[in-house]
Amino acid sequence: MRTRLREFRALSRAQKLLLCEAVALIVASKVLLTVVGLEDAERCFGTLSQFLPCHRQPEAPKSVRWAVLTAGSRLPGTYDCLERALTGSTLLEASDFPHCLRFGVDTQSDTFEAHAWVESNGDVLIGDVDDFGRFRALTEREVRG
Repeated sequence: MRTRLREFRALSRAQKLLLCEAVALIVASKVLLTVVGLEDAERCFGTLSQFLPCHRQPEAPKSVRWAVLTAGSRLPGTYDCLERALTGSTLLEASDFPHCLRFGVDTQSDTFEAHAWVESNGDVLIGDVDDFGRFRALTEREVRG
């Protein structure tokens, strides 16, 4: 616990703010997705993104990736790809960075598996998996910065 506190203290003010936002959003996404579903959660987060501070910097997409992955791995409980992707998309939208939130299904497995991820500048920013070839994108929501 002390190590994590020391790590947090060593972050810049901007990193602390971004990480705190990611923590709040990823927890809220878990609750909202459970209670109201994806469509209403996206609408709520879309509104919320307008009130978050803008982190418009050249390295913002990488910073958002860092914040979402750090929040999702350090908090108690488990946070799946949908919660991480929704959180990342919200933070990127708040910073006016164009990105695409994608939803897909595994077409090569006998069992149903869905996946959500965020792409920015043609690269998978959040939700990368070993073999994207097995997923077929069903829907996407493009957000223009």
